[in-house]
Amino acid sequence: MEMNLNPEEIQKINNLWKTSRFQRSWRAVQNIINCKDNVTNYFVRNIILIFISVIVGIGFFFLEEQGILPDSVLIDKLMKFIVRLILFLIALQIISVLIYSFIGPSWEEKQRSKLRVLYESEILEPILQTIYPSAKIDTEHDISPSNVEEVVPAAKYYIQSGIIKLNNEKDIEIVDLYAYTVSKGLATGKDEIKHLHEITGFIGQVYSIKNTNSLKGNLRIVPTKHFLNIETTGGYLGAMSGGKKINVDDLWHNEHYNIYCTDEQSARMFLTPSVIDWFNNDTSDCGLSLYSNESRIYIATYNNKRLFAAPRNKDSLRSWSIEKAARNIKYAITFAEKIAEII
Repeated sequence: MEMNLNPEEIQKINNLWKTSRFQRSWRAVQNIINCKDNVTNYFVRNIILIFISVIVGIGFFFLEEQGILPDSVLIDKLMKFIVRLILFLIALQIISVLIYSFIGPSWEEKQRSKLRVLYESEILEPILQTIYPSAKIDTEHDISPSNVEEVVPAAKYYIQSGIIKLNNEKDIEIVDLYAYTVSKGLATGKDEIKHLHEITGFIGQVYSIKNTNSLKGNLRIVPTKHFLNIETTGGYLGAMSGGKKINVDDLWHNEHYNIYCTDEQSARMFLTPSVIDWFNNDTSDCGLSLYSNESRIYIATYNNKRLFAAPRNKDSLRSWSIEKAARNIKYAITFAEKIAEII
């Protein structure tokens, strides 16, 4: 899915990595991620200290009971100190957990938001502009959620990255998208504890392109699957209000796609041989869907990849590289330009 960089792009990326500003921004990203790990390490360290203190205390008590340790004021003071230390550590852990349960969720949300904005504006955008100088990342706005819902499987929540805007004639915009629904489950056991879990609806990219065609009304093309001769749509929407399903000759969609539109003549004019070939040849590796209104065309690729996501922990931090980030960006831009050329 990645795309190779040419020697000139690699040189530019390496030069960017060496700049003091980029290094400061990267250290800031590392600090945010390490801060969360430090909180986790704090709770783990307290538990380890409590465990060690209890073991040491039991050991001293056993040795004293066996008469191995002599009766002395020093030993008594040491035993009292260990007991007090254990009580202090337990109290500290309980208080810390209570405090974190109140302030932790909001703090973590702020950290995630801060990390996203920092990564997209100070890391991704400079990388993006080495490849596509006129492009920018908008961290303050989303692609219209109402239009996103038309092109991806139905979900409760839609989490977008900042918008990569190419600022070209086609006004191409690209976002990472994670769509999910929170489901209530019922744990087994006599207490029947209710718990929540996320059901993923979509992980991939959404591309938005200005509709410069004469396409009228609304058009939707969505993937389908068949199981025991029963068609399933995977949560994608069907016919829109005032719309209908149509068939197109030579399109693989008869088994793998459904097409819905409100203006059949306009839709058939839009579905040129090149568009049909694109769906036939290029959509087997990921779930690809399309929705169009009279102003913009939206294409979603369900590939289980987040191309523009910030590292989330130390492991992803270690595996991150500036060249990999650049290749992901170049892939997305090349794919978007290919779409624009075809349609």
